[in-house]
Amino acid sequence: MTAEALSAMQPNRLSASRSLINSMIDQGWRVERLVFDVDERGAGDAVYRVHAAGHTLDFVAFAFTPSAQERTQRIFDQSWDMMGALIDGAADAGTIEWTHRELPLLYHGRATPDTLTWCRSNRSMRVFEHVVTELAAGRQPDVAALARVGYLMRNVGLDGNGTFGTRTFLAYGEDHPLRVPYHAQMLSAYLMREFSFDLAERLAALRSPHAVPLDRRIKRFLGVGNSSALGLVLWVGNHPQLVGRWIELRERALAHAWSLVLEPDGERVRLLIRLLDRAVTFLAEDANEYTSFVPAGVIADELAALRHKVVLRLGETTTPPTVAEAVGDPAGDLSAETREVLHAILLELDPGYADGSVARLVVNESTRREPAMPIGRLRELLATEYAWALEMDSNSAGKRRHVWYKSRSAEEPRCGPAGEVPPGTVDLTVDVPGTVRALDGALAAADPALPVGRFLAAAPQHRGTVERVQTLSRFRYHTPHVDLRHAGFVPAHLIRLGNAALYGLDRTKDFMLRDLRGVIFQGAPTREDLAAPPEDEIWFWPPIPLEGEPARAEEGAR
Repeated sequence: MTAEALSAMQPNRLSASRSLINSMIDQGWRVERLVFDVDERGAGDAVYRVHAAGHTLDFVAFAFTPSAQERTQRIFDQSWDMMGALIDGAADAGTIEWTHRELPLLYHGRATPDTLTWCRSNRSMRVFEHVVTELAAGRQPDVAALARVGYLMRNVGLDGNGTFGTRTFLAYGEDHPLRVPYHAQMLSAYLMREFSFDLAERLAALRSPHAVPLDRRIKRFLGVGNSSALGLVLWVGNHPQLVGRWIELRERALAHAWSLVLEPDGERVRLLIRLLDRAVTFLAEDANEYTSFVPAGVIADELAALRHKVVLRLGETTTPPTVAEAVGDPAGDLSAETREVLHAILLELDPGYADGSVARLVVNESTRREPAMPIGRLRELLATEYAWALEMDSNSAGKRRHVWYKSRSAEEPRCGPAGEVPPGTVDLTVDVPGTVRALDGALAAADPALPVGRFLAAAPQHRGTVERVQTLSRFRYHTPHVDLRHAGFVPAHLIRLGNAALYGLDRTKDFMLRDLRGVIFQGAPTREDLAAPPEDEIWFWPPIPLEGEPARAEEGAR
């Protein structure tokens, strides 16, 4: 549970975006565009309807003429190219009118009771206009330029679970198609991606009668851009049960995958080799520059060498080996990130096992106190589960000088030296090492047989820490072994855990060690693909579409 190890985790079948797409495919979801009324300036309205296993959801989108003013790609901007709302059920005229009025107000607005998410996005300043220009000229855009970016629009905010008055996640109900954590936000991002394609094609068609639609292979290759910063660090600290459950399910699925038997020339062997080849190509084609994480090219080379060894081992064995026997111990030969890509591949070898775990991601995140627990037992929990915090170098106390807070002007989390923060600022730091050491010191002088309730009656300031420790004792994984107050803490590590592993972003790279940028849904089927699925069931890690191949876009895509 070190920050470095957690940051190496890669998108896999349990990640929110991937599990959502797999559910959409398995359950036969359909997406139709009901309304798309956008003028040549890029302003107008759109409505998409999702048929989700007998459940109806509407996505209402409002497009705005781009403005370079007041745009910083931050959540507090005052100008966006698109704003959208995911509505539970069919959106009537009143809901659309209310949303059109309230959504642009953002922090001063309020969603309707049936709204699941609010979202907003901006066009890529690098490639969106290029795509429109080329389509209007009757040509497909430069694939190499698109590959360097990976998207046409970039998400600026996906808000739900009570934010701005949206419906809380616990109110969805057990039979809701979006009952898995963050599936509602991911569906909004998926529809944001669909909107980006439709917007580019509509603007091109309005410019020229000779415009062509975007090639379906290019659509499938592109995703939605995303950037996350310090808020995800606090998210990881404040959701220990969800993080712990996700890692536990992942570990169980991995243990199952390692034990699978690989029959010679069997489907599982072919799938393993195909996935290794696909990952190698995807990573080798990654043009991003990585400063804090392992470069994609290095991972590709390590996976290619592993593939060669696996093929040799499979050819030498006389009895069907397990996955563990065929792959060998990767710890010595592979970097941590390459091992995690391998783990993502292994979870695909028995997809039903991983998919059966997704529903278990719904977890009770409340904490509870056990007042009858003896203090001696509580100290045992601290000594065993929080030894990493108790054993932290006492000489580092002088480096524990950072505080986490929310910016008054930007409504965004910030981190900086405590001496630079105005008096009265609310401290948002999830300071597990500090509070655990303080609790252990206070308990040291108490009678081990004394009930915790009696202790808290005299020292109520420790109640939150006691509840956290007692509640999380039922989870094997829950808290990263980091000190958020330490000056040497690297935020990008925990941001990447949330963005890449839990949400499912690919090609995540850091900016100044405190901002992470990546792409969601690269390779995911479009709404046309959902209606007529392609033959290849492996949708993630898409190769760059080869230029010169015949276009397959439908004429009706405009």
